[in-house]
Amino acid sequence: MELPSIFNCSNDMALAANVRQYFPPKRILQMEEDLKELSRLWEGTRFAGPWGWSLATKQRYRQMGVDEHLLPSDSWLDEVRRLSSREFACEYIHGLLEVMKDNRLVGKEMTFSDKADIEICYPTIFKSPWSSSGRGVFVSEGLTKEQIETKLRGFVNTQGGYAKDRFLKNKVLDFAMEFYVNEDKTVEFLGYSVFHAAENGAYGYNVVDSQEALLRMIDVDEGLLNSLIEYHKEHLGRTAYHGPVGIDMLKTAEGLIHPCIEINLRMNMGILAIILSERYCPKSTEYFTICRNHGFQALIDEGKLMIIFKK
Repeated sequence: MELPSIFNCSNDMALAANVRQYFPPKRILQMEEDLKELSRLWEGTRFAGPWGWSLATKQRYRQMGVDEHLLPSDSWLDEVRRLSSREFACEYIHGLLEVMKDNRLVGKEMTFSDKADIEICYPTIFKSPWSSSGRGVFVSEGLTKEQIETKLRGFVNTQGGYAKDRFLKNKVLDFAMEFYVNEDKTVEFLGYSVFHAAENGAYGYNVVDSQEALLRMIDVDEGLLNSLIEYHKEHLGRTAYHGPVGIDMLKTAEGLIHPCIEINLRMNMGILAIILSERYCPKSTEYFTICRNHGFQALIDEGKLMIIFKK
């Protein structure tokens, strides 16, 4: 028996709260309600189940009457929470850069701290340990030292610290590698995704097209990409997690690659774009949720998978 699929896009925030009864902000709650039909797109596939796992997700399934034996243990959820933290992503990228000594890879400045007092020596992006789509993220430019430290104290007080990284203003492409970790610890590479995100990480859209077309857009040496895939497969398979994973990356104008901006241990828009690329013509227009005069909608238009909001 498979779990009913649910679009609980607030799950990263639920991981931060780490409580069974989590109530998202009103706007996020509206998004989940307006876009709940999205879950039909992965119903009946290997991804069937929630968008993401947390204590709150488990409690939601209990309230739906799902048998306890179909739900993960609290200890497994604790590990998912740890692995989903940007603190783990910081550890992960340093391990990767230590093994893959390639001058085309950047990201050594990506570190985790629990101290709010900080000296800024280059444009820096700061992120709380758990957040998504631009929430809990800010860039140092245009802010005073006092303003930055006030924000960082908030991250430290509420989530125990923050990740910081050099802000790469010359980014030319956001892309990701998508994986599936099986319960037997084998890891499958599902494909690439190409997406657009604002400077603060807020989601824009995913490109829906063939893998061949996406590789042409990424335009990175395939030998380097294949080495990264093999590294991720080996190291994701060493974790206790099983399920979908997306590793966000970026490319700079000089052709440098940041190989691990984020690690999303959940369903994500990149995997959804891969699923949809196999079902729909890239240039078609398809609505996946109810057309509303007000609220959120999800659709493909001109090869872009988007979530839009009508006021």
